[in-house]
Amino acid sequence: MEEKTVLTLDDIKEELRRFPASVLEELEKARELMPDIMTDSQALEWGRSGLEIAQQTVRSWESAAQYYRVSPQVITFMPFNYFIKWTECGSALCKESPTLATAYYVASPGAMGKLRSRHIESWSKLGRSLYKGTWKSSTLACKFFESSAVLMENLSFQEIEQFVAFLDALSH
Repeated sequence: MEEKTVLTLDDIKEELRRFPASVLEELEKARELMPDIMTDSQALEWGRSGLEIAQQTVRSWESAAQYYRVSPQVITFMPFNYFIKWTECGSALCKESPTLATAYYVASPGAMGKLRSRHIESWSKLGRSLYKGTWKSSTLACKFFESSAVLMENLSFQEIEQFVAFLDALSH
């Protein structure tokens, strides 16, 4: 069985140097803005999560940079366990499409202020359900994430689910 190496924040920063400079820059800027109430282990988990996102695919470093960029805003809307759920949802989207994950992270500060924490996973799955592996479906799914904050101002979550089902049927 392989033993999992415990990384320090400095180790994470060193690993991030393999990617375009913006990833490490965003981590460093965000670290200064993250809440002081975060424990050292939580800060490491946050840093490691971004590194794992960056390592997924050739273009996933863009999603990781965006993840770091918005983290200080997003964490203000939820307890840390939901923040990790938000992170995991974006990471899962990144495995499908880094473009989709980037749109998810970009939209998150606006959406998280209106979305109940228990709906984070459902929201990410709604965007994912619109993605079929084509550029057109990618554009639609990204537009969904981009428009989510406005949709959430005017529709209940159940109505958003119905709207996405309608969009999905229409896109076929």
